[in-house]
Amino acid sequence: MFDTLLRGGFMMVPILLGSVLALTIIIERFWILQRDKVFPERFLRRMNEMVKEKKISEALGACRENESTVARILTAGLENTGRPRQEIQEALQLAGRMETGVMSRWVGALGAIAALEPLMGLLGTVLGLIESFREVEALKVVGNPSVVASGVWQALITTAAGLIIAIPTYAFYRYFRARVGNLVMEMEQSAFGMLQQLSGSSLASTPGENDS
Repeated sequence: MFDTLLRGGFMMVPILLGSVLALTIIIERFWILQRDKVFPERFLRRMNEMVKEKKISEALGACRENESTVARILTAGLENTGRPRQEIQEALQLAGRMETGVMSRWVGALGAIAALEPLMGLLGTVLGLIESFREVEALKVVGNPSVVASGVWQALITTAAGLIIAIPTYAFYRYFRARVGNLVMEMEQSAFGMLQQLSGSSLASTPGENDS
């Protein structure tokens, strides 16, 4: 198998490097986008209970100690408790956009790799065919198709390798895009629920006050 890949020529080097990079991104994104790291439901239930009980200071402290994505968004809202609804909403939206960028990090790179791999494979094939026909011309071999066939199948290795890498990479790219979109939607719903409570007149106290 390794010998077959080597016959694909020097274009196999960037193709294989792209596969390593894609695999690294896929593993890293699976780790980062775990639901418990982004949207821990037990923590959210605890936050909702604290806010309902007007324990804003305790809720803010819990959010700052929690390392989840949604905790950082809720922190922005809790820090603006007592301010006009519009200011709280803007703070939540700004934090949400920043965290969406963090969750989407490297996902675009997967799409780029999925698009470039077949192109690099095709380039490798074209270069291989050029080299193959150049050798045929140099040897002046006539009527022996095996000489050409040998060069062609070696040239096609890069196209096959590019497609083999590109297809699963593109599938993971679409999967991560959908996962980020779903998680962002859930976080927006949670942030909106928090906004409804924080902008109420009953919670018009500042985060520094003891609301318990």
